[in-house]
Amino acid sequence: MVITRQQRERLVLNVYNQGKNTPEIAEEVRMSFSAIGAILKKAEEEKEARTKAVSSLSGLLFSEGKTPLQVAIALNLRDDQVTELYNEYWNLNHLHDLSQVYEEIKDDIVSFLNLYKLAKAAGMNTQQVIRLLRVSNNHLPAVEQRYESLKRELYSLEGDKRNSL
Repeated sequence: MVITRQQRERLVLNVYNQGKNTPEIAEEVRMSFSAIGAILKKAEEEKEARTKAVSSLSGLLFSEGKTPLQVAIALNLRDDQVTELYNEYWNLNHLHDLSQVYEEIKDDIVSFLNLYKLAKAAGMNTQQVIRLLRVSNNHLPAVEQRYESLKRELYSLEGDKRNSL
């Protein structure tokens, strides 16, 4: 039976993907080592070209503001693949600190974003948030106690004011 070149290449790649080495492939498909090597080299070059194309396209899509989900759908990628490409995009755009923070907080990202939104809504800048956290970390129980004391004192003064009228 005569098979085409494409069929022979697919056969070599299938046997290779089964974990067989070149001598085993040569015996099974009855080809020379050099012909098998050429097929494997060509397949590796095509794989590298696809990888580069996917990387370039994903970078373009991310730079356009597409989400990882949108990129995964557009390029037919698995979750782990698009996550790796997104991290690569962050690193290339000097957002590696953001990538590191995300790796540390992962499932807590919602809480982190809520903290950011609260600080922004309060008109706090980064330095103010840092000072607030330092104070609260060192003195939170005392600050809470003082706050409650001042609140009671205020209620008392407001009561005295009403009684004196």
